[in-house]
Amino acid sequence: MSLIAEFTLDTPILVNARTTVPAVEFTIEDEFVSSTGTPILTAWVTADEATLDELDDVLSGDSTLDSACLLADMGDRRLYRLELTEAGATALTYPRAVDEGFIFQEISGSGDDVYYRARVPDRQSLTAYRRLCDERDLNFRLLGLYRDETSEADSPSMTDRQREVLRAAYEAGYFDVPRRTRLATLSDELDVSEQALSTILRRGQANLLADTVASDLVPTDAAEGT
Repeated sequence: MSLIAEFTLDTPILVNARTTVPAVEFTIEDEFVSSTGTPILTAWVTADEATLDELDDVLSGDSTLDSACLLADMGDRRLYRLELTEAGATALTYPRAVDEGFIFQEISGSGDDVYYRARVPDRQSLTAYRRLCDERDLNFRLLGLYRDETSEADSPSMTDRQREVLRAAYEAGYFDVPRRTRLATLSDELDVSEQALSTILRRGQANLLADTVASDLVPTDAAEGT
């Protein structure tokens, strides 16, 4: 059974915007690394319109941001596409977290710290992630760790991102014999690095198998505990 971890990080990403306009709440919807190696975030920001107008000016001066593109404006909520600078990329832990099997359920922040809620495979994965944060001088503070008691029916293994990538790979002929497309071509089309794409495909296939042909199997850790 997987675990749910709740923790905060004092990440420098968007720290100038978060601390200069602390009334703004950032909620990260998606994170990925483009085929050119640029980390990109999609984020909702919430506050009153006057505060959001102030935020627009502050974002342009944030050293962790290369660009901020407004995708949608709903009055007190705005959706941005944020490209990180090298300084921002250095602090980004998302790709390594995905490698450790993390599935993020919430990433939000205002002021100094950013709050994370993620499903993690086991304590070893969480320890490895915490070690990474220490190596990058990111202050990791665990708020809670507990077993994920949700059922498979209520909490499917595959993420929306994994489903999207698997479908695109299937339609492009990546799984055909012989293959009709290469990983490099697919990564360009999806605007994600080959390494990140390979990880998403691998974990997506594993989760798909777990939900279908292996759904009746007892998890290894559960079997060892009997």
